[in-house]
Amino acid sequence: MGDPKLSRATIPPAVLTGLLDLADQYEVATSRWFAGTGVDRSRLEQPGTLVSYRQAVTVIRRALKTLPSGPLGLMIGGRDPLLTWGTLGIAMRSASTGAEAVRIALDYHQGSGTLMDYLGSSTDAGTIVELVPRTHEPDLLVFLTEEAFAGIVVMARLTFGASGGPVAASLAYPPPPWAATYARLWHCPVTFDSDRTTLTLPPALEKRRIPTANATHFEAALKATRALVDVDPVDDLVVAVEADLRADLSVRRTATQVADALGISPRTLHRRLADAGQSYGEIQDRVRRRQADALLRNTRRSIAAIAADLGYSDPREFRRAYKRWTSTTPSEVRKAGAT
Repeated sequence: MGDPKLSRATIPPAVLTGLLDLADQYEVATSRWFAGTGVDRSRLEQPGTLVSYRQAVTVIRRALKTLPSGPLGLMIGGRDPLLTWGTLGIAMRSASTGAEAVRIALDYHQGSGTLMDYLGSSTDAGTIVELVPRTHEPDLLVFLTEEAFAGIVVMARLTFGASGGPVAASLAYPPPPWAATYARLWHCPVTFDSDRTTLTLPPALEKRRIPTANATHFEAALKATRALVDVDPVDDLVVAVEADLRADLSVRRTATQVADALGISPRTLHRRLADAGQSYGEIQDRVRRRQADALLRNTRRSIAAIAADLGYSDPREFRRAYKRWTSTTPSEVRKAGAT
């Protein structure tokens, strides 16, 4: 986990919300899953939330220790494709051919929240999708593989019908106790203890036309998916601090208080923010400025009320801070918006 890329919040939390749904079904408490990660259930359920790989695998590892043992990855990956694939799934089902659907799935799979990387190749046997782990997580390999391949199988059958299902699967781990479930759900031979983790889709699938092809829907869904994948990477702790501060800006919170809320020590908070090239004060100012801009431009609240909303007991203090941030004053912004 030393790679800084693994701490960048770029992953939609579809897998994590799936685990939360399972926890509700099994009546399992989840608060301990998130200790020290900088995320919690309420944030995961907010639109637009992204998590880092580091946060995701930490939560998954804890979840698997508390949930009943079984084919949990198959259960999550086998849900409605709107939950597992999101806008990428819409783009795939709107594509003109199987080849186009496979191409965008390989190019933009990270936009669906997957925690594995995909490689694709075409052979006489069919279209082969290979899973490549991003880090060495042997205790998570079964779950992550199940989730990824189950999602592919559901999407292939939804798009092409029963004939779109896989013709073979090779898995790089020993058979789990529920190994028979794989063949029963995927309707194909499954080989364990393989050198590679691959799923083979039927020959000529890429040449087939997709019955639900729609150029307008395709472009719109692909644009939305690209926006997810091309998001500017931000360190996951920076995102967590921003979210915690936004929850109530009317209260001036110290770095120690925020660190406590995130389940880490103040020293760790400052060190990790410094590693990300930021400081607590800079983040606090940035969050306040964004909220100030929104309130000044989009509401009729008085400047004194906005100052109080942002934790300033004296409007003059807010005016000085805003001028320092923007080289203009709240009154000037309000007047410019009125013209």
